[in-house]
Amino acid sequence: MKVKVHPLPEKVVGKVCVLVDALRATCTISAALSFGATGIIPVGSVEEAKKLKGDGAVLAGERKGKKIKGFDLGNSPFDMEQVSGKEVILTTSNGTRAVKMLDCEEIVAASFPNLLAVLDFLKGFDEVDVVCSGDDGKVSLEDFLLAGKIAMLDRDPKDVTRIASIYASSVTSVNEEILKSSHALELIELGFRRDVEFCSNVGTISEIPVLRSGVFRRLRL
Repeated sequence: MKVKVHPLPEKVVGKVCVLVDALRATCTISAALSFGATGIIPVGSVEEAKKLKGDGAVLAGERKGKKIKGFDLGNSPFDMEQVSGKEVILTTSNGTRAVKMLDCEEIVAASFPNLLAVLDFLKGFDEVDVVCSGDDGKVSLEDFLLAGKIAMLDRDPKDVTRIASIYASSVTSVNEEILKSSHALELIELGFRRDVEFCSNVGTISEIPVLRSGVFRRLRL
């Protein structure tokens, strides 16, 4: 398998794209499905989210880490405990904007909690693009680490993918490493330590969110 890591969002055309926003969008999307959401619609702006809201839909999202004024929920995976049987319209500072740049046959949302399920799914493909959402236009440690874990599927990685793979293979504790991230420290300062811990745990969610007609839904294997 060939894996290409994109440290920041950019236009990508390919067969399989893996969207990474470890703190917190892709984790929240996975959590929403595990709590029974019918689907998650990623949108780039607050205005677009409000226009799309219909009966039974839930508005969720953040700007600068905080819940958007007038929205039902924030971008915490724990907020998703309330979305069983509902459609979620989600807008975040980085992740939901990054997904709009991807033009791929399959778009999968990866997080540390669903990493093992995603890795197993990806083994069926020859080429994979892993796109990090970053943090306000900057490369984020947690996204690059998660991308590196996926890059380890490539036995002969090149360039940035090789750097990500070597870095990820050197990390013995994902939880401890993410606590070195500036984004994690910002979230902890805002009172979201529990979110950071949840998003750092590997293998706690089995759902694989796949984008279908603009909506992330649970992959049916």
